[in-house]
Amino acid sequence: MRPDVVKRRVGPALDQAMEPGDQIIAGTLAMSGYSPAWDVLAAAPAIGSGVAGTVGLFSNYSPSPALVLVGLGLSPLILVPLQHRRWPVFLAVTQRQFICYRLSKVGNEPTRLLFRAPSTSVRLTTLVNGVPRWRSLRYSGPGAGDRGLRLNVHARWGKDLDGVLAALQASGAAVEAAPRTGLPAPGAWTHPDGHPRQLAR
Repeated sequence: MRPDVVKRRVGPALDQAMEPGDQIIAGTLAMSGYSPAWDVLAAAPAIGSGVAGTVGLFSNYSPSPALVLVGLGLSPLILVPLQHRRWPVFLAVTQRQFICYRLSKVGNEPTRLLFRAPSTSVRLTTLVNGVPRWRSLRYSGPGAGDRGLRLNVHARWGKDLDGVLAALQASGAAVEAAPRTGLPAPGAWTHPDGHPRQLAR
């Protein structure tokens, strides 16, 4: 789904989560939960079975049908629990807070406010996932629990993530994850309709 569509859908929910007079500076979509690297590992048995079956068609090698079926069936058994514990979330930095809103898996509609934390209480550290086009961070702070919250961001949202990191750094958060692109000083986050998103009450 296009970033502008996601921002348009989550915008009203963020308005309600903000304090009066507050303003969004930056925001990005992320996936909470396990690293995308687990998807690659979980798909390995099915890929291996597919390769073995293909090789068998063009050579004297004849893979065991039972082994191929086990490989094909094992991947879903691993992937389904992983997907069940992974949710899209929208991260927004305002002039005062760091907001995390859970979105639906279908349609990216806002479903529940997970937490609001003062920017100065936020800590973000870089995690290694080894998967191209994904960046992983761990959030530690209010609402994250004892183990923190793992956040995975796709490259499509890379510039938006950089904006979030830059805005948090500027607000005094402990950010051990430097932006990858050279960005100007954070300004008002622009809603897809072309206007700054600001709460008016």
